[in-house]
Amino acid sequence: MIVVDATPYGPEPSGTKRRCVELLKRLPSRCPHDVFEVHWAKDGGGPPPDLVADNLVHATVGVSCRGGALRWAARAADLRRRRRAAAFTHLLVDHGPVPARAKCRTIVTVHDLRFLHGFGGPARMAYGRLRYRRVLHRAARVVAVSSAVRDELVSAYGVVDPVLARNAPADAFRRPTTKEIAAARARWSVAGDYVVVVARNERRKTAAAAVDAWRRVLEPKRVTLLLVGEGHRPRGNVVVARDVPDHDLAALYAGALWTLAPSRYEGYDLPVAESLACGTPVVASDIPAHRALLAEGAQGLVLAGVPRRAGLRWTWPGAVEALTASRGRPATVRGSPATWDSAADAVAAALGA
Repeated sequence: MIVVDATPYGPEPSGTKRRCVELLKRLPSRCPHDVFEVHWAKDGGGPPPDLVADNLVHATVGVSCRGGALRWAARAADLRRRRRAAAFTHLLVDHGPVPARAKCRTIVTVHDLRFLHGFGGPARMAYGRLRYRRVLHRAARVVAVSSAVRDELVSAYGVVDPVLARNAPADAFRRPTTKEIAAARARWSVAGDYVVVVARNERRKTAAAAVDAWRRVLEPKRVTLLLVGEGHRPRGNVVVARDVPDHDLAALYAGALWTLAPSRYEGYDLPVAESLACGTPVVASDIPAHRALLAEGAQGLVLAGVPRRAGLRWTWPGAVEALTASRGRPATVRGSPATWDSAADAVAAALGA
């Protein structure tokens, strides 16, 4: 029995939820003699309808996906009860709880270490600095979603030999046809030339820095800015789209001149990988997660500086230069060779180790 803790995931799209779903599409067939019992929060929206397998069971548990510490405590109690019923492996996200190793093998997947960089709120930062080392060293195996996260786990927490199971674009992210691009643009009211930012409106993502670079370079050329994600507001030549399905998002990437990725910290940046897979180049901040994609062979990825605050305004050093007409678009655009199949193989090996 393998219990998968999906309770942190809300109904909104996120990279961590994407990883959970993509792996659960593949792990049951790689572990045919195990049963995967997936626990979803009562307000998390549940699993996608196509996430089915003979050895995959979904259960809704009475906790909120936004419960924070209360959800953590409730999950710890749930796991103690579950462990009394049957021995199991606990496959979970990056925050715990981790049952005693003698009773249950736990695979901890680390998506990022944002709390070491000043992001995530006071409670999460305190947990990350004071308790997280114990969580990681109590786990049977620790899985990193990128080489940047793997290296940081070793340097910051002394984790020995983390399993590398890289994130990757989903199958929907490929080069769409001209007809598919035109249909998606019509559905989301995107006209003319445009650039796209795919990110929630949060401090770490610094979408405002991309807006500043766009205003200085591209808005005077009548290039529209498309913001995809929660929390953005439409204004002027800025178009906002929320809850965009994968096939439309792939078409919107492919129709853009550039994708802009100004995040100040990422463990892995899925929109960057998705855009490259759709054939659209990316201007991204110069952070370890983006440098790792270049090291893996990604092409069409141009690194600018890291966004910074100037008074009340965010700026993005180097982005203006990267977006000027004299630089042009890269001739070749290609993403990392990482796939969800290879990630599932690595996680399945960790489960059976």
